[in-house]
Amino acid sequence: MSDPHACWHCEDADPGSCLANPAHPHYNDGKIPLVDRVIKPGCPFCDIVAGKAPATVVREWDDTIAIVPLDPVVDGHTLVIPRTHVTDFAAAAYVAGRTMAKASMLAHHMRQPMNLITSKGREATQSVFHLHLHLVPRAENDGLALPWYSGRTRRQQPTA
Repeated sequence: MSDPHACWHCEDADPGSCLANPAHPHYNDGKIPLVDRVIKPGCPFCDIVAGKAPATVVREWDDTIAIVPLDPVVDGHTLVIPRTHVTDFAAAAYVAGRTMAKASMLAHHMRQPMNLITSKGREATQSVFHLHLHLVPRAENDGLALPWYSGRTRRQQPTA
């Protein structure tokens, strides 16, 4: 008999393993059934998905939602969020891929230059540990720094 599968809602910390395991009921041949959506208590994006927190919705799909962030950095700044809880883009490839597809469709209709930004880990600027993709419209000389700009000075190049 194999070991039972575990995920954070089954006493482990890896929802990505849950969603990638064909033996787990949340897998369902690679599709996340809406009735079995994983909602993590206390997660601000799960609260939005569950209708327990307000949000300005830009677009909705069965597995993903697009909203305006609380403090958009520019007009049109949008967050694309899966309706099931995964911590980041590496936690569940299927969920990340579906979320990226929705971000791509939305960006196509926005028809302007933009960044698509996501992070994995606090050191990489992730502040909410639920996968989310930022669509950030850009304009020439808009003054926005990319998130990986550390503010540190560049290393000095050796002089000859």
